[in-house]
Amino acid sequence: MSTRARRAIKLFDSRALVDARGAPFPQQDKQRLSLNVGVGKPRRNSPSNRSQRSTLTSDSSDKGCASDERSSELKPTRKRASKPKVRTGCISCKRRHVKCDEAKPSCAECERLGLMCEGYAPPKTKTLASRPERLLLPKPKLSSLAAESSSKTTTEQLQPAAYRPAVPLMPSFGFELNEDDMWYFTLFRDQISHELSPYHQSTFWSQTSLRDSMANRCVHHSILSIGAYGRALMDLRNEYSVNGKMPRTWWPSSSLNRHHQAALMHHAKALSHLRSNIGLYGLDGRLTMAATLLFIVFENMQGNYHTSGNLIRNGIKVLTSIRDNGTDNRSILRRQWHRYLTTPRDEVDEMTSMFARHSITSACLPFAHGKYAYHILFTEEESSDIDPSLADPFTFPVPQTIEQARDIWDHLMVQLANFQSKMAWHNIHPEYDFDDSTAYREQVMYLALLNDLGMGLDSLLFTSMDMRESKGLELLRLHHKIAVVAISCCLDRTEMMYDEYLPQFEDVVERCRLFLNFSTDVSVKVGFTNDAGRLPLLGFIGTKCRSARVRAEVVDLLRASDWREGPWDSWSLANAVSGLVKLEGQGEPSDTQQTVPAEARYVWSNVFWDFEKQQMHAEYTKLLPDEFGEFEKVSYVIREES
Repeated sequence: MSTRARRAIKLFDSRALVDARGAPFPQQDKQRLSLNVGVGKPRRNSPSNRSQRSTLTSDSSDKGCASDERSSELKPTRKRASKPKVRTGCISCKRRHVKCDEAKPSCAECERLGLMCEGYAPPKTKTLASRPERLLLPKPKLSSLAAESSSKTTTEQLQPAAYRPAVPLMPSFGFELNEDDMWYFTLFRDQISHELSPYHQSTFWSQTSLRDSMANRCVHHSILSIGAYGRALMDLRNEYSVNGKMPRTWWPSSSLNRHHQAALMHHAKALSHLRSNIGLYGLDGRLTMAATLLFIVFENMQGNYHTSGNLIRNGIKVLTSIRDNGTDNRSILRRQWHRYLTTPRDEVDEMTSMFARHSITSACLPFAHGKYAYHILFTEEESSDIDPSLADPFTFPVPQTIEQARDIWDHLMVQLANFQSKMAWHNIHPEYDFDDSTAYREQVMYLALLNDLGMGLDSLLFTSMDMRESKGLELLRLHHKIAVVAISCCLDRTEMMYDEYLPQFEDVVERCRLFLNFSTDVSVKVGFTNDAGRLPLLGFIGTKCRSARVRAEVVDLLRASDWREGPWDSWSLANAVSGLVKLEGQGEPSDTQQTVPAEARYVWSNVFWDFEKQQMHAEYTKLLPDEFGEFEKVSYVIREES
């Protein structure tokens, strides 16, 4: 048969099929024919084929089932690889449900996205719960049940509102610590946290800061920086003790060791994490205040008192933003005192009191390039326009515990420092107008408040307390006694009135001598505290008392102690008092009859430390002006003895 004949037969058969069915072949049959005719390998699934396969499932049930069976035979099946789920990724990747390479200290995915890697959760360990034995006891009576219920309610009421679980012994929330870092953290937890607040119980140093270091990298590195610098100070003290020299209370920046370098490295990391957290998540007021308090301690330990002063002011500004509700026009100090009287104490309240104590660092003694910070605690209306003696009076109940007495003192001391600094500024600027009657009314008001507080402190002597609380109470009574003298004499421009309080000065010096013999729970190793203790008291007496014998005793006490309190150390105070004694021309300490005339008296007005040259620059200003109305200023350079 010829080729033309075969083509005619095919054409006839196809036309016959079309006429018989009335329509061409169904789409699925064409698909089947096209697949059967294919050679070798099946075609890869394309989007069009997948769409066609999806439309076929919407046909009738019989055709659909047959089509599914045929397509299931032809379509290659892909099985999902069965792998166990990984549950050890970092917390950030697990929250976003992405794969983590588990790199440490931060994974590659978080570094690629510029996020802070939150570390790795510790592995969960199953602990077998031991069930205690149940004793078969007789059924209690209704009266015993009522007594038990009342005792349980009383116990719940006595439990403090700010109760926190105990902190772990070592950070384990995704932080890797080498051997030195573990040593630094342990030193801070067991030693430095007690030395920072040796006279009063501080929840911030013993619990809050340690708890925050478990989850916040800024606080974590800040604690390590303080621990590393404390280790450097310990090495310095040991070095001087071995060489038979009196240990210095400051660390010269020219002498570095690996602990000092580690402290600077951790401090830089803490600052970097704080900036990163603020940029990513905004300002967290509580954590920022906690980190700022740690920064202040680190800068004071290094001697960077100007930087610590800036941190104090910035921290108070953060506190103001936290407590500002937009409707209360009172100062942050009065609002905080209202919270103390009406609201249970929380962590922010404790940090507020700590900032208040820092703000009055330069109230009685000059601060290095100091700018007073306590004025931020007052509004402009309360501090300048409104007479404090005519405003709402500052009243307080009789303190029942040492903690209540310290809270009252923290609020009252800020007001006393503000008043005293205004009087000191007026004494050296007499050309400006000044309302003497208002100043005298304020003086009478503050002396009355001090008298009430003094009776409350004396009443606490008859309460039971441990050794630490006894030291804290004695220290409060000493500060209260010096405050009474300072407020009584601050209006006298010649400072001749201080001579009438010689018995009070002698009593405080003797009690400071006995204070050194108090036993302590933790031995002194670092020699640094964050609280104002006996050093400001001795420094104030050395500069205001003109008795050569008392001044000599003050210098001996300062040189015999190896201690630092905030921005002050014993050797710097001893050198400043010695310079003032020489400047005023006092003779031998045995000459008790010698008095310094008013025209020969000076006041210690400023101080600056040059750690590179190991020098202390003290500035003294004459109390009375010369014939031209100018106040003479004298600068002394005091070199540390080798």
